[in-house]
Amino acid sequence: MKKERRLGRGLESLLGRGEEAETAQDGGDIGARQVPLFSIRANPMQPRLGFEEREMSELVESVRSVGILQPLIVRRRGEGYEIIAGERRFRAAQLIGLETVPIIEREAGDEDMLTLALVENLQREDLNPMEKAKGFHDLIERFEITQEEAARRLGKDRSTIANFIRLLDLPESVQHVVSRGTISMGHARALLGIPHASAQQAMALRIEEEGLSVREVERLVAQLRTPKSKAKSAPKRPKPSHIRDLEDRLRERLGTKVALDASGKKGRITIHFFNDDDLQRVLDILGISA
Repeated sequence: MKKERRLGRGLESLLGRGEEAETAQDGGDIGARQVPLFSIRANPMQPRLGFEEREMSELVESVRSVGILQPLIVRRRGEGYEIIAGERRFRAAQLIGLETVPIIEREAGDEDMLTLALVENLQREDLNPMEKAKGFHDLIERFEITQEEAARRLGKDRSTIANFIRLLDLPESVQHVVSRGTISMGHARALLGIPHASAQQAMALRIEEEGLSVREVERLVAQLRTPKSKAKSAPKRPKPSHIRDLEDRLRERLGTKVALDASGKKGRITIHFFNDDDLQRVLDILGISA
């Protein structure tokens, strides 16, 4: 049976520390050396779709001033190399016009390439929510593993993986807005409670134009999901502040809409979920096996 690896431990433990990179390693690693830039190509499984211009310009100036201090991690591909980690440094070298760059060669399969690229970006928190969602999805689909297995390999909670992948159910136009950072992941998760794509798009536009908070969006979504017969009934008395506070705390803890109704010493708690994965995520938080 193939031994499962947990890749959420950090790139240093996976790819070697800087001081170790100067010498050959056991297990087929080759020490740091200079190779022509043209012999290297980008990671085709890179989950990051965009590189922020300001960050890249700062890196370019740094490389122009002191060079590339941390070697690129690569694997052999044909007569050249393919990047495992260090694509920003590679792009900076291209922009400057460097002829050679330092590399460390490692043996890595396709699964390692995608997983290590995800870990590298996640540890620097460089990926936007949609890039994370697509990266997690690609890892699961490409290598036919479960969300739980992906979570173990990346050192994440399964519910975290599920929450990001759910964002891919949003219309592409809304995903684009989330990628730009115009609306947050909290907003996006609230939009998933709207059953129709056109209504999701309309609400996303309203969030942009009016600067709605996540809580305001959740309230609007709840109103959209309320049957008309109930919507026309007499308004309920506002809940006491301590009840609203408990609802907020439960909502933050469970990551979904929670309603707390109390009458005297009795009451009920209603926890909302939107699909099987969302239910499993809530059960995981509560420590309940499905």
